[in-house]
Amino acid sequence: MALYGHRFVNIDALKKWAHGLSANGLSQIDIGGKVVQVDQNIKGIINTQIQAFSSLVNLLNEGDDWRSTSRIFSPLFTNAFIRVNNGAIRLANYYECLLTPSNLKTSKKILRGFTYTSCGAIDITNDSGKMIASIGCKSDLIWSVFYDYFVNTNVYEDTDCTYEDIDHTYENHESILSIQLYDVENVSLEKIVAMVNEILLQVSMEYDMDFKIHKLDAIRKQVGEDTIRKMQFNLTGFDEIPTLYLNNAINASDERLAFLSYYQVMEFFFVRAQNKKFISEYSKLSLNPVNHSELHKILNDYKNTNNERESLKLVLSEAIDVEEFKDWVKSNPLYVQVYGNSQKTKKDVQKEKTKIISDLTKRVYDVRCSIAHAKGDDNKDIAIPSLCAEKIEKELPLLKYLSFRVISYWSGK
Repeated sequence: MALYGHRFVNIDALKKWAHGLSANGLSQIDIGGKVVQVDQNIKGIINTQIQAFSSLVNLLNEGDDWRSTSRIFSPLFTNAFIRVNNGAIRLANYYECLLTPSNLKTSKKILRGFTYTSCGAIDITNDSGKMIASIGCKSDLIWSVFYDYFVNTNVYEDTDCTYEDIDHTYENHESILSIQLYDVENVSLEKIVAMVNEILLQVSMEYDMDFKIHKLDAIRKQVGEDTIRKMQFNLTGFDEIPTLYLNNAINASDERLAFLSYYQVMEFFFVRAQNKKFISEYSKLSLNPVNHSELHKILNDYKNTNNERESLKLVLSEAIDVEEFKDWVKSNPLYVQVYGNSQKTKKDVQKEKTKIISDLTKRVYDVRCSIAHAKGDDNKDIAIPSLCAEKIEKELPLLKYLSFRVISYWSGK
């Protein structure tokens, strides 16, 4: 059913959907990662297509195959009105979202073959036995909407003619599956997403098959490079455990897990930094006779460094060269934008060292707490999976920089 699941679009729902279409409010349209600015000429084209589509839809009767009307669909039309985001579409009562198997075990339970595959399915019904959703092959509709993500078209001109060929951007796009929902006409997008997540959880528990939402990225359309790069390497002897944390962060596919793994690199050295500070302060203490007041102060300071945030600050203050950090921020316009010029959450790289280290500590610690602390029903910020992915992803270059400096400085000390 999945390949042609979009045939279950309800005619009455489609008519209502078509009646609500308008080019007003459109400013730009993403087509395969290329942003098209919507000027008056583009609006005119889209309005013409809306009128043509609406006219065809109004001629349909219940039981007719609506797909006969889709011949007037263009990339402008589908990406303006059917595309939800880089992995989902919605049309009247129909919703479809791209999925990929989370592991090899799941892949082998639903995909048969190797280079060319046939696909199984998981059909989902409600209590009365009505089909409400299906997991399996993606539909022709979602393929057509995202065609420009899956295919690069190359145009060649000769003296006598113009011809073209195509390159597939995926080795086997059939391994990208989807979940389709058939009865969500009046359901909010937020509730649809929640329904998808709950279905995937139940599938995981019932069939031990795990799927994840798949988002298409225009980077895949790039031809890529085959540059030979050279690097000089001298073994520095990083501590083994934080090295494993760092490699795990670099290779993590989930932004939250990547952030926490980077944080664990820094957390690994908390005790080492605390002890170094204590030994340094204690070595300055007069012991003949013992200055009990100074000793008490040193012990209190040591106790305070056991605080999570103070421990992080201590690790960073030793490991981070502020001038090098400034240069790193300035090296990339995006870093300047994200980490550069905000009073509250970004770094002003011109501040003196103590302030910069304090601000870095607060930034890292606050995001860490929003991920690690998941207590609901209070006013604290919680980094919800998928909803906060973009926000956390922006922090990862900073965490990578800090954790690498930390492991470089503290290893072996």
